[in-house]
Amino acid sequence: MPLLHKSIGYLFLVLFTLSFAVGGADALALGGCAFQVGLLVLAERRASTRQWVLLAQITLTYLPIPLVGGSAAYQGSVLAVTVLWCVPTRWRWVLFFLVVAGAGFTRESWRGDSHAFAYGVLTTGAIAIVMYSLLRLPALVDRLTATRDDLARVTLARERLRVAGRLRAALGGRLGAVMSLLGEAGREVERDPVRARAAAVAAALATRAMTETVRETAALHRDVAVLPRDHEPVARLLPRLTLLTLAVSLASWTVNQVLESGQHRPFIAVGGAAMSALLLAELYWPRWATACLAVQAGIALIPLPWLGSSWCVWLILLAASVLLTQRGVWAWVVVGGLFALRGAYTEPAERLGMRAGWVILAMEATLVLVGLARFWRLSVELNRSRAELVRITLQVERLRVARDIHDLLGLTLSVLALKSDLITELITRDPRRAAAEIEEALRIAGEARGEARRMADARGTKALGHELRSAALAVGADGARVRLDRDDSLPELAGAVLAPVVREAVTNVLRHSAATRVWIECRVRENRLRLTVRNDGAGAVADGAGQGLRNMRARVTEAGGVFRVEVADGEFQLTAEVPVTEYADCTVPAVTTHTGSVRGALPAAPATEQD
Repeated sequence: MPLLHKSIGYLFLVLFTLSFAVGGADALALGGCAFQVGLLVLAERRASTRQWVLLAQITLTYLPIPLVGGSAAYQGSVLAVTVLWCVPTRWRWVLFFLVVAGAGFTRESWRGDSHAFAYGVLTTGAIAIVMYSLLRLPALVDRLTATRDDLARVTLARERLRVAGRLRAALGGRLGAVMSLLGEAGREVERDPVRARAAAVAAALATRAMTETVRETAALHRDVAVLPRDHEPVARLLPRLTLLTLAVSLASWTVNQVLESGQHRPFIAVGGAAMSALLLAELYWPRWATACLAVQAGIALIPLPWLGSSWCVWLILLAASVLLTQRGVWAWVVVGGLFALRGAYTEPAERLGMRAGWVILAMEATLVLVGLARFWRLSVELNRSRAELVRITLQVERLRVARDIHDLLGLTLSVLALKSDLITELITRDPRRAAAEIEEALRIAGEARGEARRMADARGTKALGHELRSAALAVGADGARVRLDRDDSLPELAGAVLAPVVREAVTNVLRHSAATRVWIECRVRENRLRLTVRNDGAGAVADGAGQGLRNMRARVTEAGGVFRVEVADGEFQLTAEVPVTEYADCTVPAVTTHTGSVRGALPAAPATEQD
């Protein structure tokens, strides 16, 4: 936050005190004003002093009444602000309004005259609200800025809970039903093969229906249609408090000028309302700011030669609008000229000190209006940035979950469906083998249930080594011959990137090819982890247009890696490389693991093209 915004409240207090110095106040009154303003700053800075500061302010404000017949003009405002800082929330505003209402009785010049009484109450309340807001707003802005990280964490936690609920709704009891069907097939495989086969067929159909539902859920989950509400109270309080204070300042300024003027009151009321409305319009519709400023200039300057000192107050609103809508040195030159006009169009009989006092009051009022307007803009921009943070957080999380649903849970369900098909074929041909496959299918179904629970957790991805073994088993279960070559130890961080890629690559092999031979290789070379999956019988998806390939490419490139697919002589090859960022031993010994299948093992994998 700029230094001017942080110190604007203190700058206002300085100008507030200075206005009494040039306005003819004696040394005692000026010293009392400075002392009470200092007590207010102490209460704002140190909470431990607030109780005795409040007592001191009450004493200094009301003790002079029986002695000299009244209190100084500034004292009611300073006490009202001190009440807002020092009194508990429950009684704060009640006591504030009591102090403001009582201000009309504490000055002799305000008693007995209804206009003077109303002027005193309005002035005291408006100055107090402005003081409090300018001192309070920087802390609110800092709090709103500091809670951005908390907002991101809360948004992420809520989104993950929502994902878990959506997955439960999508899967429901279907996995349990599939496991029941597989259990029934296992019990009946020896006694009633026909019934066992029907149960296996039903399990395969139910699993494929679940797979489609899960993939549809992943597709729907990518978009952020409606942003959740920002639950930070300051996010709503800051712009409302700023705008309310600005509106109170403008309204009280207009009403006070109407009350002070002895003539032309209708013109002054209309002029004040028009100037205030145009200033607010400049804030809400910046593209019309220049046109509004031109209208304001006409309203403030054209009647000035005829209406004189009763109209020159609107030069202050014009100066504020110039600073809000224009940039550069010339804007300050124009504002300086407007302040000079304000000093020139005072009552002719007033001495030079009073003219200077009016200029300082003009500077004070301009500072208030410009400060509040910029605080309002800043609060709106902060809320927009918080909304953008929520949107980006949700978008990133939903893309992650959508990819994980498609790549991880989708593959597990696809393997489960293939297992069920294999069980259906084996029940009548090889019941013993069918029973073993049923046990394996139940294990996969349990794994799918666990993955659905872990899907809302970004750390739910399994280790790369586990995924490589599972991939080899899945390809072997489909009837292809598979060879797995991998290093003994694989880096954790880079492996977390490639683990989902292994799953999706095997999904493509199972779903989009008629592969009879598959090679899977994963090794660390030159501080880079490379995964290669190659198969014959390449299908139509080899052009890389599938959602799964897009997901894989996104994962790898986001990690600073390289992803490519190649098709040659009926073979499809997928290569993914990611840098090893935290991996010390890159030259670990390699082992070759042969995973058997129903058609035996393959010879060693042929060499692949290196980068």
